Amino acid sequence: MIVAFAFPASGPWDKPADQWTAVETNKILEDSPWAPGKVTVEAKFTQKHTELPTGLVSESPINIQNTNNIPGVQFNKGGTPQYYVKWMSAKTMRLALEKMHRMRTNVGANLPPLKVEESTDYVVAIEGDEPMRVIRHAKEDLHDTVFLELDNGFSLDLTSVQYIDGTDADPIRTEFHFPRTIEGQPAIDPQSEKVVFHLRATATKELPNRENTLGIRVDFHPKEMRAQNQPDL
Repeated sequence: MIVAFAFPASGPWDKPADQWTAVETNKILEDSPWAPGKVTVEAKFTQKHTELPTGLVSESPINIQNTNNIPGVQFNKGGTPQYYVKWMSAKTMRLALEKMHRMRTNVGANLPPLKVEESTDYVVAIEGDEPMRVIRHAKEDLHDTVFLELDNGFSLDLTSVQYIDGTDADPIRTEFHFPRTIEGQPAIDPQSEKVVFHLRATATKELPNRENTLGIRVDFHPKEMRAQNQPDL
């Protein structure tokens, strides 16, 4: 359920963005403190009950004796396409995305240096149209099932969700926005050891032969999320 990597003290993110090679840009986008590897975690939420008089736990939808339900969850790491969960509000990530776009479109070298403004929110993104299908039409109120768990014991609540899926979307992704400040103070300490992204969603319309429930937990490590020796969240 948890994906965590130890990243080297230095990496391509410690160089100016205009110096990144294609390999380095791809590493930032897919294997960096802001993109901790591919994540596929499926969750099947179950509702079981006890059969009398045997005492056996059954998954049958029929509960003749009307015994108490036993809620549960089953996790599985295989069976669906993999996708990325990324900390997209970081300048490093957005610079790498713009750099990749320029390289893919063979834009000439006369463009101005890469530059992005600071994001007004913290943004975590899940790439792919399949997770977007489940999240976009979730039975749950996402404000109840999507949050950031901070290492001080508190949580940071979701403020909004954006679906980036237009014809020019590259990549297609669902963005979850969280407040950057609370009462004028940073909502996340850049020296935090760990911030955990949680998501749970069940598609309102279930499709046959498709996973229709997502349960995700991903660890990010703010202390490692630094570029050119500066915090980058």
